[in-house]
Amino acid sequence: MNKLYARGIVGQYFYNFTELLAYAVTYRPTPYELVYTKKLKYGDEKFQYINTYSRKDILNKKKPLFIYIHGGGWISGITEMRNAYISEWAKKGFFTASVSYTYAPQKVFPGQLHEIFSAIDFILDHADEYNIDTENIVIGGESAGGYYVAYVASCMTDKTIFDKLNICFRHMDSFNIKAIVSHCGCYDLKRLTDPQKKQSRFPDMKMMISSFSGMPYDKIKELLNTKDGDLYSPQINEHFPPSFITWGDKDLLRYEAFDFAESLRSNNVKYHLFKSDGIIGMHAWSIVLLFEKSRKCLADTFDFVLPYVCDYFEKDKENNWSFIRNKII
Repeated sequence: MNKLYARGIVGQYFYNFTELLAYAVTYRPTPYELVYTKKLKYGDEKFQYINTYSRKDILNKKKPLFIYIHGGGWISGITEMRNAYISEWAKKGFFTASVSYTYAPQKVFPGQLHEIFSAIDFILDHADEYNIDTENIVIGGESAGGYYVAYVASCMTDKTIFDKLNICFRHMDSFNIKAIVSHCGCYDLKRLTDPQKKQSRFPDMKMMISSFSGMPYDKIKELLNTKDGDLYSPQINEHFPPSFITWGDKDLLRYEAFDFAESLRSNNVKYHLFKSDGIIGMHAWSIVLLFEKSRKCLADTFDFVLPYVCDYFEKDKENNWSFIRNKII
């Protein structure tokens, strides 16, 4: 085992251990009104599975789809730790699918993107069974999951990327992203390796990027300054989906959120920045719904996102969104 690989594995064990502790604190049983299905396999490898939630009372109605991609610095992440957050989307009326994928360094770029698109193919293959309306899809993620969310959106706005990365995505012509949600995401590897950018000082960033790319840090940093290096980061254009972005005032990746938002603004893409402060000002704590500010963030997320799938939702007099009807009669 070479030193590069070994450093990634050590980091993986450490960060997954901390996530297991967080999972123990944030664990909640499945709400009675939801059906939870875990570890539906979309491939043969260990981490190639999805977890799903759907509301019992609308199982036979068409529903918008919420896909969630977990973070963990590309090298870690306990998919189930996000269940409490994702179940709130199911309560709202979405069919939700939380995607698991193989960590780096066991698999390197663009391997995880191949897996994520395979997972999406699997979900859409079962769209009739799950009563999913494929015209109304929201995708979300946190940290490295925000990177994958942005990359999926990037591929859908520039489909030449599929050929460049040799990605087979059978549903590319019917996958319609209405909006994305990114909590404390990292987006641009070139910025993340630039010592002039404060986000490059995020803890263990060098190890994470080396593990993700499968290259020594100096080598990937050099590559990122070439034309070929552009493929390592999602590209923003005027067709990018509307984006809800959170940032924490104690998180070094807040600078990445600011730069990402500026890219969206310069391309006339609608976006909203939500500031997390206090205890949820730390990295990606906006998805931990134990805190009032996190719940406010979720409410603001729905206020931003749901109008893009508004055929399914109405706002009552108390300013709450609720699932109201089956769009497809």
